[in-house]
Amino acid sequence: MILSANGPFDYSRMYEFMALQDDCLYETAAGRVRRAEVFDGQPVLFELSEASESNALNLEILHNDGADEALVIDYVKDWFDLAYDINAFYAFASKDDRLKAVARELKGFRMLAYVDMTDVLVWAVLGQQINMKFAFELKRRLVQHFDHYIEYEGTKYWMMPGARELFDMDLSVMRGMQISSSKSGYIKNCAAGLLDGSLAKAHLEKFDDYSRALSHLTRVKGIGPWSANVILMRTIKFRNAVPIGDAGLKNALKATDGLNDKPTREYIDEVISQWGDFGTYATLYMWRVLG
Repeated sequence: MILSANGPFDYSRMYEFMALQDDCLYETAAGRVRRAEVFDGQPVLFELSEASESNALNLEILHNDGADEALVIDYVKDWFDLAYDINAFYAFASKDDRLKAVARELKGFRMLAYVDMTDVLVWAVLGQQINMKFAFELKRRLVQHFDHYIEYEGTKYWMMPGARELFDMDLSVMRGMQISSSKSGYIKNCAAGLLDGSLAKAHLEKFDDYSRALSHLTRVKGIGPWSANVILMRTIKFRNAVPIGDAGLKNALKATDGLNDKPTREYIDEVISQWGDFGTYATLYMWRVLG
C-alpha cells in the first residue's frame, strides 16, 4: 500500500541515511527496509520500499499474527514523520543563511523518529557521551539478550524487550555487556517510569508546554537535558526541541559559522532562539552539514 507524505519526501535519501546506521531494530538491503514490531500483542513484520508515486513510500506486510493493519500504517507514518508540514520548514530555511543550502540539497529528508518509548529511552541513555557506533553495539547486545524476534527467509528481525524485562534484568548482566554501572541504573529508572506511567508516551503527550515536559523528564535520574530533548524531539515531537550540548550540532555550527572554536552554550542558545518551532528540523539538517 502507498503512504503519502505531507509535502516533499525522498525515500531514497531516507534509505541512504538508514543504511548508514547500525540500528538492530531494522534491516536494510537492496533499497528495502524491514522491521518487526508488536501491535496489540501481535508480532508483525513489514517491509518498506520506493513508491511508484512521488513523496510517498510503499508498505508491505510480510508477516502478521492478527494485528490491525491500521496500527502498522500509523506506526510507519509516525516513524517517518509523514504528517509533518515540511514545506513550512523549507520556507523558513530559505531565509536562513545556515540552512538554505543544505535544505535545498536534501529536500525530502525527514526525521526518523523513535515511535516506541522503550526504544527512545534506552537510546537516550546508551547514547550519552559515547560514539554512536559503540552505542549501537550496546543496544544490539541488550536487545538480542532477550531473544525477541521474527524469523523470515532465514533472517532474524529483532524486537525491543518490554519495560518489565528491563526492570527485572540483573545489573551484572548489563555490566557484562559493557554498559556502565551508571547507565545500567538509568535504564532501570526509565523502565520503572514506563511501568508506573510517569514516562509513558500517552502521559508525555499530554504536556502542552515544552518547558514543563523537559522539567518532568529531567527529574528522572539519568535523563539530562540532552536525553530529554532527544525524547521530546524524536518521539513526543515538540518541534522546538533541540538536544542541548550535542557534539554534532556544535561541530555543524562551527563549520557553518566559520568559528575557530566550538560555540559556547550562550552562542548556541541564541541560534536556537531564532529557530523557534523549526528547531527540530533545523537540527536534523545541521547534522547533515557534517555528512
